[in-house]
Amino acid sequence: MKIQNIHAREILDSRGIPTISTEIELWSGDKGKGEVPSGASTGTSEVLELRDEDGHVSKAVENVNTIIAEALKEKDFTSQKEFDDFLIDLDGTTQKSKLGGNTILSCSMAFCRATANSLGLQLYEYFGMIYSDKDYNPETLRLPRPQILVLEGGKHGDWSTDIQEYMVVPKMDKFNSFADAFKAGTDIFHAIHDVLETKGYSTGVGFEGAYAPKEIQSNKEALDIIMEGIQKAGYKPGEDFEIAIDAAASEFYKDGKYMLHRENKVLTSEEWMALQEEWYAQYPIFSVEDIFDQEDWNTWDTFTAKYGNKYQIVGDDLLTTNVLRIQRAIDEKTCNSVLIKLNQIGTVTETLDAIRLTIDNNMTAIISHRGGETNDDMIADLVVGTPAQQSKFGGPDRGERLAKYNRLLEIEEILKR
Repeated sequence: MKIQNIHAREILDSRGIPTISTEIELWSGDKGKGEVPSGASTGTSEVLELRDEDGHVSKAVENVNTIIAEALKEKDFTSQKEFDDFLIDLDGTTQKSKLGGNTILSCSMAFCRATANSLGLQLYEYFGMIYSDKDYNPETLRLPRPQILVLEGGKHGDWSTDIQEYMVVPKMDKFNSFADAFKAGTDIFHAIHDVLETKGYSTGVGFEGAYAPKEIQSNKEALDIIMEGIQKAGYKPGEDFEIAIDAAASEFYKDGKYMLHRENKVLTSEEWMALQEEWYAQYPIFSVEDIFDQEDWNTWDTFTAKYGNKYQIVGDDLLTTNVLRIQRAIDEKTCNSVLIKLNQIGTVTETLDAIRLTIDNNMTAIISHRGGETNDDMIADLVVGTPAQQSKFGGPDRGERLAKYNRLLEIEEILKR
């Protein structure tokens, strides 16, 4: 695949914050675009997001339109991996700090789409091919089990709760299709709106499209509201829907302690673990993410040894889609699930490597959006085209989140034809 043109520009993400968009045109005339999201709560081991001092991304844009564009002249790439490796080598740093992880990812995503278009493939089909190589079997393609965001706090929801995200997760064997399961999730979302309204709570939404009522009294009350919403929508907690949470605990971890403002408590790792054990035992909790600080490995290990057979224990800030950190988690049995985010690692190829390592070691992979999103729906195709079993795309009411959900609905129709 030979590149004829490459051009980047600055656009705005869902929070009105600048990000980068790159378009690649191949000599075949086929084009592809990549728009890069940005995280609100980020892991310290993520690749560098290159920004100007004023928060814009003009330097990242310039890097694409000058350094990368010049380097790609007369280059012919035979694979996604060859293209991505070329950019990694061109940068030459561990965290892509020379060119920028966002800079490189925009190019990687654009090349990926352009190549799929040139081959006449749906993007999820192309992901299936490059993930599995010669073992690709279109019969294995499937829609994910969605974690549907309904309440949010932490950095995403102006600290309405210490816990950053509360999600409802359908039991897929209770529904005839992804579309039916997602519709049920939206029914619960709207029922929670009514619950909040009845309580006199605000119904504004946070970064990722879920309700973030400042009037809420505690982290645990959020779980009670969700239980009421599930039942009000006509479903049974634990039978039709389970609950997932993302604590984003690194955001309230300071000086070796967990500082829960909503609970008015400062806790040691052991005390924070005990409090979570108490909460989770009272609800149909299925998945718990980033429940300890990203470097509190010993506490992660202890919790997983005790509860790994009961809960899906997800590493996000802990692992940052990085195969070295994922391998450490495998070796130490730190968690049993990995959150996958393209912009944490910076290329499509490295993202696929992270998914492959996860799945090959009998852990679950969850494809995730970011706090600052664009309307780019690539991650919907990514979750269908790889063995990742779950998606995490936010609340069902903002355009940049619905772009991903609506793409999944479209893919399901295509696969049924």
